[in-house]
Amino acid sequence: MGGKKRPTLSQLVKKMEREKEKQEKRAQAEERKGKVALVDDKLFEEIKRDVLNMNCVTSYTIASKYGIKISTATHILRALRDQGVLYLLSKGHRTEIYVPVERAKALGLLRT
Repeated sequence: MGGKKRPTLSQLVKKMEREKEKQEKRAQAEERKGKVALVDDKLFEEIKRDVLNMNCVTSYTIASKYGIKISTATHILRALRDQGVLYLLSKGHRTEIYVPVERAKALGLLRT
């Protein structure tokens, strides 16, 4: 019958401050998420050129060749897929295998 107890004013103020901090962190994360800011443009363009000459590409091949983290390589490959440079051939639990779009067309995976 008593119902739920209400928080004190100081508890409400602390709760609002925590929510404000969370929103600021989310905004910062969204700013970083939109870009492949972990790699400079020269390296990104070099990877883009080299990927076009490969038969198949995985995050591991890019990471080992250029000395970057696998997660960074995964972001780069996904960005290249979104640009239309790569075609996602197969996706597993941990690995994504890409091929260049021209190779995918030659193999008959894509229709023009």
